[in-house]
Amino acid sequence: MISNLQTLFRPSHLYSFGANLNSLFGHPYWLARSALYNEIANIHPKNYSTVLDVGCGSMPYRSIFIGTTVYHGLEIDQERNRLNSNVTHFFDGLTFPQCDNAYDLVICSQVLEHAFEPELLLSEIYRVLEPGGSLLLTIPFFWPEHEQPYDSQRFTSFGLISRLEKLGFQNITVVKTNPGLSCLMQLGIEWAESFGRHFHGRLATFWRLAMVLPCTIMNLTGFLYRNLPQVKKNRSKAELYLDLVVLAQR
Repeated sequence: MISNLQTLFRPSHLYSFGANLNSLFGHPYWLARSALYNEIANIHPKNYSTVLDVGCGSMPYRSIFIGTTVYHGLEIDQERNRLNSNVTHFFDGLTFPQCDNAYDLVICSQVLEHAFEPELLLSEIYRVLEPGGSLLLTIPFFWPEHEQPYDSQRFTSFGLISRLEKLGFQNITVVKTNPGLSCLMQLGIEWAESFGRHFHGRLATFWRLAMVLPCTIMNLTGFLYRNLPQVKKNRSKAELYLDLVVLAQR
């Protein structure tokens, strides 16, 4: 039982972005978001016809799955989510409203860390997937606490694989984003961004404008580092990285 339904899904602003922001080196979350978008676009091996986006927010990855006939968005049943036109189904905190074997792909991006009972969420995802269907999951590994107090956990790649296997998932592929220096660049930008969130009015505006050039330099540094041939080759062995992108099959 989830004691507070707000603990399951996070407000989606942190990783929701439009195509324009995905191309702006000066945006404070460009490194994180561009890596997630690119890895999600690259990791899925086939076209999917029926998709459920769990904790859908603004559906930032919908454009990747252009061949779908059904693309549903699921959110926790809250007043603010009822104003979101992307949401087609609401979750009561215990059971998804969908029937068994309803989708051939479930997307769950930057949500699991906010589930205080992750096995409940993952088991419901498993239930609504058709046999042979896929779970596309992303979760931060190294990121400050956010959306307090609704930030529950972080997983290593080994811990997440173990949880998925115990639930019956198989053929699990794991990708680590922004290893090493790229992770540090994004964390440095986030620290400056969090510092600026204490400012208001003109001071806040000045801070954001002043951060554009440092963000651009740090984003470009992180981008160049993560694309070095040696870094890309050894990324699966990285011990310091920002996010996990996982593809698993029911």
